[in-house]
Amino acid sequence: MSQFTLESARAFLRSAAVFYGEDVEDPRGAQMLNMNDTWGWAVAWGEYVPDEKLIEVAELFWSYGWAGCLYWTSERRDRMRSEFHHINRQIDFVRAEEEFTKRMRNSSELAYTPYTYTLGVVPTAPDATGR
Repeated sequence: MSQFTLESARAFLRSAAVFYGEDVEDPRGAQMLNMNDTWGWAVAWGEYVPDEKLIEVAELFWSYGWAGCLYWTSERRDRMRSEFHHINRQIDFVRAEEEFTKRMRNSSELAYTPYTYTLGVVPTAPDATGR
């Protein structure tokens, strides 16, 4: 059972400013995730959230912040990947957490089951000398 109703989910996401906002030319803008420059450089992108998905998106945003919205859009688009690695790491994190959570029977098991995972290889950043 969700903590959100349809209206509270809509209000929560609007107050978080994740949507474009009201638009006279496109009324769907009030429920369109603003994902400009998310999937590629200089890419304008809005992902419409239909009423039947508002609660799901609100729960993901509540749990994971913006990474939850990235994950939702990626899943909706056949696990779409971004051109940007930092976006993909956020999506991978939420995906791993969601898959793990689904295997747990209750919140106590979720909280006390030791579990680690690797999201990917992180190259060592160059030091001040460029090495």
